[in-house]
Amino acid sequence: MKLEELPLLDIFTSLRQRHGLPLGVEEYLVVVRSLEAGFGISNKQELEQLCCMLWAKSEEENRLIRRLFEQMWKQIESHPVNFDLPTQTNSQSSSIETSISEEPSIDEPLPDLETTPTITPEPVQAVQAVRSSRKDREMKRPSYMLLTEYFPVTKRQMKQCWRYLRRPVRQGVATELDIEATVAKIGREGILLQPVLMPPRTNRTDLVLLIDQEGSMVPFHDLSRQLVETAQRGGRLRTTNVFYFHDYPDEYLYRHPAMLDAKAVSEVLEEIGERAAVLIISDAGAARGNFDQERVDNTKAWIEQLQQSVRYYAWLNPMPSECWRQTTAQEIARFVPMFEMSPQGMNAAISVLRGRYIVVKELDESLCF
Repeated sequence: MKLEELPLLDIFTSLRQRHGLPLGVEEYLVVVRSLEAGFGISNKQELEQLCCMLWAKSEEENRLIRRLFEQMWKQIESHPVNFDLPTQTNSQSSSIETSISEEPSIDEPLPDLETTPTITPEPVQAVQAVRSSRKDREMKRPSYMLLTEYFPVTKRQMKQCWRYLRRPVRQGVATELDIEATVAKIGREGILLQPVLMPPRTNRTDLVLLIDQEGSMVPFHDLSRQLVETAQRGGRLRTTNVFYFHDYPDEYLYRHPAMLDAKAVSEVLEEIGERAAVLIISDAGAARGNFDQERVDNTKAWIEQLQQSVRYYAWLNPMPSECWRQTTAQEIARFVPMFEMSPQGMNAAISVLRGRYIVVKELDESLCF
């Protein structure tokens, strides 16, 4: 069975119309793009994890998606016919949910799955599914369904972390009372004729975000956008510059996530300044679970170039740290302060960017991918 023959649109439609999940066309198409990029095609478990990661916003929704997949696998096994997404109906979608839930065998390979599929997205059907229930959903959807957060770290937590990234400097017009200087002046003169004022503190932090795009990072594009948005709008930083790359910067960085508007790496490093805080966002190869020595060597080369230009840099990895073992990410983490994307991990990365020393423990050898 080919990937395009799996009734993913049925599950998507059921989640929207029968269960009220606030999913849009983009959420459907990002799954398709992820599958095209080779993410989530190895076995049933990977496909379910991909859809849960991109569609579920809570543990309850996560269980719901897994239950629908379980019923889909059972229907495929009992009725080995070809599924065609464009001709699926809501009655077929309903039939997926009729069986009683049992513990699924989700680590089996996908049935007759092609290793290099050519997937034809069906945006028209997805749009129809979205539009058909939009009015009813807006009337009935509870307030908690309005949340659009990346589950491990919410936007609010991101904003709070950014606000800890401070390098205060007093500058500008003197408008604040300098108590110590004023008291000292009174001691010298014996009378207070005029208080001593000083400039207010302002945050002089310049943040540079270097974001890995495409490939195995496709499922994390929404996360990257949230990081950029919260830093620019709620970080209270002096400047926030964003550049994109794929796997590792070679000669150029790009101002647009579609790899447009190229700028030489050397030129970027000359402009950002020594005291800029540089945060790298990439799975470092952990998402695919493999090891690539060439990627390690090239990453190390540009990190050494980065070290010559800036003092503060850190790495945020959207994959959990237990998934780094025996991958490219584990080796890169030996020469870059790398943290998983979680509230604790993001706080630790911010501490590094503030110039605080962080002890990073070696990955537990008992962990496995």
